[in-house]
Amino acid sequence: MKLAYAVLLLPTTLYAQILGADSDIDQLVAQMDTSEKYSIVNGVGWISRKQQSGYYIGNEPAVDRLGIPSIKMQDAAQGFRTTDERIIGEVTAWPCSLGVASAWDVNLMEDWGHALGKEHRAKGANMILGPSVNVHRVAKGGRNAEYLSGESPKLGEEMARSYVRGVQEEGVMAVVKHFALNNQENDRNTIDSHADERTMQEVYYPPFKAAVDEGVASFMCSYNLVNGTHSCGNEDLLVRDLKERMGFEGFVMSDWWAVNDVGYQNAGLDMDMPGDDGYFSSDNLDASDDGRIDDMVTRVLTQMKKVGLLGTDDQPAAFPNLCDIPGDCDDLFYNATATSAAHEALALSIATQSVALLKNEDDVLPISGAKTIAVVGSACDASNNISAMLKVWDLGNYYVMGGSGRVIAEDPVSIVRGLQEGAGDTITIVESTTDDLDQALAAMENADVVLTCGATTSTEGHDRASLLVDQDDFITQLVEAATIPSVVLLNTPGATVISNFSGKASAVLNMFLGGQATGTAWSNIIYGVESPSGKLPVTFPLSEEDAVEPCSSSPCTYDEKLEVGWRGLVEKDVDFPFGHGLSYTTFDYEVKSKDGLKFELNVENTGKSAGREVVQLYVTYPVAEDAPPVELKGFKKTGVLEPGQSELLEFDISPDDLRSWSTNAGDFVAVSGDFQFDFASSSRDVRVSDTVTV
Repeated sequence: MKLAYAVLLLPTTLYAQILGADSDIDQLVAQMDTSEKYSIVNGVGWISRKQQSGYYIGNEPAVDRLGIPSIKMQDAAQGFRTTDERIIGEVTAWPCSLGVASAWDVNLMEDWGHALGKEHRAKGANMILGPSVNVHRVAKGGRNAEYLSGESPKLGEEMARSYVRGVQEEGVMAVVKHFALNNQENDRNTIDSHADERTMQEVYYPPFKAAVDEGVASFMCSYNLVNGTHSCGNEDLLVRDLKERMGFEGFVMSDWWAVNDVGYQNAGLDMDMPGDDGYFSSDNLDASDDGRIDDMVTRVLTQMKKVGLLGTDDQPAAFPNLCDIPGDCDDLFYNATATSAAHEALALSIATQSVALLKNEDDVLPISGAKTIAVVGSACDASNNISAMLKVWDLGNYYVMGGSGRVIAEDPVSIVRGLQEGAGDTITIVESTTDDLDQALAAMENADVVLTCGATTSTEGHDRASLLVDQDDFITQLVEAATIPSVVLLNTPGATVISNFSGKASAVLNMFLGGQATGTAWSNIIYGVESPSGKLPVTFPLSEEDAVEPCSSSPCTYDEKLEVGWRGLVEKDVDFPFGHGLSYTTFDYEVKSKDGLKFELNVENTGKSAGREVVQLYVTYPVAEDAPPVELKGFKKTGVLEPGQSELLEFDISPDDLRSWSTNAGDFVAVSGDFQFDFASSSRDVRVSDTVTV
């Protein structure tokens, strides 16, 4: 039986308010002694910043006396983090989160969430340290590959919901991160991000709010400062914005060693991780505001029960505890095989659907029939140095990013290997997998088409030094010298500048770091097993000067305000715009019905091959001085449409979706007037427009 909310507000806080508590949790908390309560909110398993044997990346001990299992946390960005060599090959090395988002398919994202949950649970973990949802501000951001929002709050909203739903339905708590304004890695512990309230509410908060609405168990506060105060000790951020305005009922944990002073629990922090810094010691927690400790513990236990980790005598836990730290989980952690044939197939499907076809002059792709293909360039046969990565935690490669989100692949499929395996009997492949131009030209002498590869990677802890791929000079010289059609395949961790060669290449395609199935996915696209259906979730600018640079000092002022990413480039030429991605076929759009803000749009495949289309809805606000720029307000992806086949898509926009933040009101307020609705294949390829008066 649910209890009414027990509201006991201190002068400026929520700390004695137990949000959403039920009688079982109330009774459980009442039975706990002080040391047991303190153990629930302070991590274990690390000493002097070294992870101890028998523990996960994050750990909260069990309270055996009361039947409360331990919480076991593991990263996240490309799957179950391979912190030990024994785990490699037992888990899936998935495409990066940005790659999953570039498929623009909420169902695919949810499927991935389910798979992540299953693999974490198979390894004994019951909490995943994801999703990462920060909207991209800095194109060079070192962790952009794991930030699934790309440059769009709306894309982030939809993807965050799907991820959280999928993971938590598997009995694994999700942690949305990094809250907030964690938009660069350079100087991340000291940078002070300054943004006005409207910018935060309309640009950077929506993916987090969507996770709250989906019932995410936990938030992770970030290393940086926000408007002058460290995120994890920022009462405006954690109490006013998150727990009051967003209505978050879960618990806030710190990023690892992001607590900088005592008393953060009184500013809204509920859990100190990994717990070896002493800030949540018994003496310090004794100084907590009245009722605050019970609130912290209640928040944790409520989320454990919600996802099925806690049970009662009448209703056992839906997901019984598999092991407890320390030591009892070793067999699962080191030896359990969590991946499966189904997960390998899903990883391939995601990587294939993530590919964005940026250019395809004279329909050079797909390649079929009796052809000789020259495959040239070092990135086509990218190395996977496992021993080096095991020694350096933030070392990435062209398959996976570096840092805490890294999942080392046991045997990733290189591009050239994938093309060889998919070639069949009629296609001949000639290789030159170095960046030697003379050798490449020799390989091209008797070829019908040349495929070359460009790539770069990124990592946690610092931002990219450049937006160029590592092979920029080689590719530029190659396409200039080529006398046969040239195709450039890109593996990237985010926005990339390719303008030195994109204009002269016959075709250009992009895959964000694709994990273990990289080469096979490329084979599927190049040979036309599937038509490309990915769309860019970021802009590929013409030059680095068109992108926001990481701040080199504080305060880091977000002067561009609402005009972040693609919205700040509306009046500028770009190489390839946000939302862009071609197909091997063509699609026609037609509005079939309109009822207020509800549209039914028919999408017909008018080409000669099967394919899928992503329809994007962009809304331009009424002309006013304080109107936001054009915004992505919705998107839908069709199923696979055969030639001549069509699908009816429904776009149902609520008036609430068109509101704007008022700092004076401290809330979103209605906007009235004429709105332009553009149904588009990209932010710069509008197919159908309509005007709606609100």
